[in-house]
Amino acid sequence: MDHKNRVNVFNRGIFSSLFLLSWPIVISNLMQTLYNAVDAYFLGKLGKIEFSAPTIVWPLIFVFISLSIGFTQAGVTLVAQFTGAKDEKNAKKSAGQVLLISIIFGIVLSLVGIMVSRPVITLIAGEESKEVIKYAVSYFNLIMLGLPFGFIFNSASSILRGWGDSKFTLNIMFISTILNIILDPILIFGLLGFPKMGVNGAAIATTIARILAAVISLNHLFTGKRGFKITLKCLIPDLNLIKKVFRIGLPGSISMTFTSLGFVVIMRFVSSFGPTVISAYGVGNRIINFITMISFGIGSSVTTMIGQFLGANDIKNAERTVKVAFITNFSIVFSLSVLTFFFGGNLTQFFINDPEVIQVGNLFFKFVSFSLPFFTSMTVFTNTLIGAGRTDLSMIVDITRLWGIRVPLIAILSSRFGFKGLFIAMIISNISALILAWLFVKFANWKKSIIQDKGGKL
Repeated sequence: MDHKNRVNVFNRGIFSSLFLLSWPIVISNLMQTLYNAVDAYFLGKLGKIEFSAPTIVWPLIFVFISLSIGFTQAGVTLVAQFTGAKDEKNAKKSAGQVLLISIIFGIVLSLVGIMVSRPVITLIAGEESKEVIKYAVSYFNLIMLGLPFGFIFNSASSILRGWGDSKFTLNIMFISTILNIILDPILIFGLLGFPKMGVNGAAIATTIARILAAVISLNHLFTGKRGFKITLKCLIPDLNLIKKVFRIGLPGSISMTFTSLGFVVIMRFVSSFGPTVISAYGVGNRIINFITMISFGIGSSVTTMIGQFLGANDIKNAERTVKVAFITNFSIVFSLSVLTFFFGGNLTQFFINDPEVIQVGNLFFKFVSFSLPFFTSMTVFTNTLIGAGRTDLSMIVDITRLWGIRVPLIAILSSRFGFKGLFIAMIISNISALILAWLFVKFANWKKSIIQDKGGKL
């Protein structure tokens, strides 16, 4: 099952494998962030109310996307472990089951999202930001139409990543991002004879790009263009594999859903300070995404490598992977955090040249830069647990970080210190979560592959 697109972790050193698997994911994640930044840039030209619409609904959109993330984690874990165990048949069958579940979930959640959009968004925006609601609802509903296609692309990416091919995601993200950059100004401002659609134009551009990504993904999986081929037979339900998909996927989905709901609650606190703070927070999050996406790339590679090493029962290299990834990640993110600390105001100004927003943005970076190396290094540990199939433990870390620490602290500190309380809560929760994740990797039982257990129990 070897192929030129696949990184064979058994034939290379740890750092070399980590680098070769990571860099395409890092670049594709940066493209995803660029995707969002382009939307932000053009919407910023319309004004801060239009700019605030995607910022307010993004946590809610992520609630829906996050329900698929657990199943993509299951895709990486199962395909990686079966690949490590040299079981090609079950690797492909697992891929088919993950794809089938993702398509069904995508359609159902898209319909649910559209049905609940207006009351939920009205609740999030509140009285203080009511002028944003009409823009936010239409933007959200258009994004929901593209949700099933997003699920298909995410599943295909995770399947091939588990196999050892991370360049596929990069190639598709490149096409999607270029298409989005071209369509955004045309649809937002009404160029080349198109009507001016404003905020809706940004959502339509994203949805068109997602549909194209899904079509290409299915074509690559079913024709075997990347070297890993599935057939329609792989989509026939297999009860034992479906149990494993749910056993790995459900904790991940629950975790991401609770995390996303946490951010919806946090956005309610942010909204209470009005459009200036919403805009600064939105810009700040987008810049931080550029940094955290590097770590998520490293973390995704860790999942693949841990999965394959455990599938082959190579515990020594699994442990070495964790150590090398942690040191690499902390060093890179610390260097970038120094830059955001000193130049946060300038970065905010690039998006919105409003003196009040720049001032809040500068404060945001002065506070939050401190916690970034800790938060991002936590993802190395949680992805180790995911690669092992111990998504129950990574779920505990994620839920504790937000619901156990950050949300309660924001409620207390924002009433005492104003919007600065939001930033202080972010620092404390990120450092605490790193310590908890490290304790799990140090002391929990994760060094056994999930595929060795025929009963599907962890």
